[in-house]
Amino acid sequence: MPKTAICTLADACCGCGACSAACPKGCISMERDNLGFSRPIVNAEICIDCGACEQACPAIGERSVDQLQSVSWAKSDSSELLDRSSSGGIFGLLARKVLSEGGVVCGAAFDEGCRTVRHVLVGNETGLDAVMRSKYVQSSIGKEVYRGVRNAIRSGRRVLFAGTACQVAGMRGYLGKLGESDLFLSVDVICHGVPSPELWSRWIDYRGEAFGSDVCDVNLRSKTTGWLSYSAAYKHAAEKDNTGDTESRVFGEDWYMKAFLANASLRSSCLACPAKRSSGADITLGDFWGFQNIHPEVDCSKGVSAVLCNSKKGERAFKAISRITLNGSATLDEVVAGNPSLIRSVSPHPMRDEFLNDLAFGSSIPDLMAKWKFHQSLRQRVRGKLGAIKRRLKNSKSRI
Repeated sequence: MPKTAICTLADACCGCGACSAACPKGCISMERDNLGFSRPIVNAEICIDCGACEQACPAIGERSVDQLQSVSWAKSDSSELLDRSSSGGIFGLLARKVLSEGGVVCGAAFDEGCRTVRHVLVGNETGLDAVMRSKYVQSSIGKEVYRGVRNAIRSGRRVLFAGTACQVAGMRGYLGKLGESDLFLSVDVICHGVPSPELWSRWIDYRGEAFGSDVCDVNLRSKTTGWLSYSAAYKHAAEKDNTGDTESRVFGEDWYMKAFLANASLRSSCLACPAKRSSGADITLGDFWGFQNIHPEVDCSKGVSAVLCNSKKGERAFKAISRITLNGSATLDEVVAGNPSLIRSVSPHPMRDEFLNDLAFGSSIPDLMAKWKFHQSLRQRVRGKLGAIKRRLKNSKSRI
C-alpha cells in the first residue's frame, strides 16, 4: 500500500487535481464521486512514495499567510467590459494586458453544453469571454492544463492563472519555484465555496427541459437588473446558431443560487478551507459589496471590484492597468464587512448532509425544489429590495 497522505485526505481534499498532475508515475487519477466532486484515486501498484503529490497538495502541510501589500477599489472605465464582467472588470483588464504581451490566460469555462466547468488555456482575446464571469460550480483542472501553464512559463511566455484559493495553491504547489517567476501571475477570487457539479449538471438539464430547448449559454451574474441585484440568466436555443430566448430571474429567486447561498450544496473542504488567505495568489479579486455605502458619490451600478495585492508582483500588475480604471484606496475591514468569506470559511446549512444525500441518491430537481425551499436570508432580502428601489428610481427618472 502507498504511504502517501493523499490516500487519507477524505473530505479534506479540495479536488484541485494538483496531486495527479505532479505524480511522475501517473498513478493518481481524479474520479468523480456521486456528487460530482473530483477525488484522487491512487494506484498502489505503481506508486513509489516519492512525495511529489504531497508537496503539490493544498490540504497537506502549512503555507504562510498571504502578505497584504495594498487594498483598493477599482472598476474599468469601459462600459462594454463592465457588462461582460461579474464586478468591476479588473480580471478582464489584467487578462488583456497579459494577452497583449503574447501571454496565456488560464481560467474556468463552461463545457459540454454548459453542464460542466473546466479550466482552459486562452491565447487570444477571442477566447477571453469564456473565462470571464463567475461560474458558481467547481471547475476541474486537467493534467494538460497544469502542464500547459508550466510549459508556457518555461518557454518565456507570461501566464495569468485565475481560480479559487485552493486551485491557486494547487497550481503553485505543482509549479514549485516556477511559481515565483515574474512570468507567472496568480489571481484568486473571494470564494464562498464551490457547489456540487452533479447538482449543476442536473439543474442545467432541468432548465432545458422546462424551457423546451437546451441551454447554450449561462450568465449567473447578469447585470440587466443591476450589480447589486444581479440575475441568473440562461440562454436557450433550438437551432445550431445559438439564436434563441433568454430566461432570467433575480439571483434571490433562482433555486440553484439559493441552495448555493444557503451553504447546502458546497464541497466539504469549503467548510474548513485549507487555503483561505494562504494561497500564494499575487492578487485577490472580488465584488466590493457595501461599496455604495462607503462611496455614494461613485457610480457602482455596473459593479466595483475589491482588489487585494498580496505581492509586489501583484502590485506591479495592478498598477500597469490602473490608468484605465477608476480606483481608490480601501481598507481590509471595509472589504471583509461585505465579504466575510474572504477570511473565514462559511458555516454549513443545518441540514446540508440530508440535502446532499437526497441529491446523491437520485432525487430529481423538481423533488429537491419541492422539499428544499432555501428561503432568503434577511441580508439577501434587503439587497434585493434595495436593487428594486434603485431600478424604480432609475426608470422614473428616464420618464421625466
